[in-house]
Amino acid sequence: MGFITKLALIPLSIFVISTGLQSQNIIRWANWSDLPAKIEKGDRKFVVYLYYDGCRWCKVMENSTLSDDHVARFINNNFYALRLNALSSDKIIVADKTYKQQTVGKFDFHELAVELSGGEMKFPNTVFLNEKFEKIQSISEYIPTHEFEIILAYFAGNHHKNTMYKRFTKNYCKESHFNTLVNGKN
Repeated sequence: MGFITKLALIPLSIFVISTGLQSQNIIRWANWSDLPAKIEKGDRKFVVYLYYDGCRWCKVMENSTLSDDHVARFINNNFYALRLNALSSDKIIVADKTYKQQTVGKFDFHELAVELSGGEMKFPNTVFLNEKFEKIQSISEYIPTHEFEIILAYFAGNHHKNTMYKRFTKNYCKESHFNTLVNGKN
């Protein structure tokens, strides 16, 4: 292949790469102001991603696990997704309670982040809540994509109600537990 032919292929390569990126699903993060309507609707569980800007593992999780096409599609089809910077000073209203920043130890954290994490201020932290915005579980660590798929299927499929997580993972089948729910099929 000649030099000129190689140069002609560069724009085509860029087009193919950029087209692939544009078709990638991204998580549709809900606004906190929409939370009351989503709770009232009561048709989906919630997943809340707690992070802070200086957290190295938060960035890794955002750029890998939370950027995965199938993970994003799964979350969008089965959960309401919310993000919360644990150092935020924004006021957030949940039910009749207003959450704002509070001092925990030497740091100022958002009260809702403290409540959702059970006071365990480790990040990243992923919190699963039921349709009424009641906490099911929080996971305070970086979660690789494959493991996150299993966790999402566990909560979205209501397996947490009658199956221990360890047992669920032993019987986990991506095709039946994850892929059917990726497309919004129950």
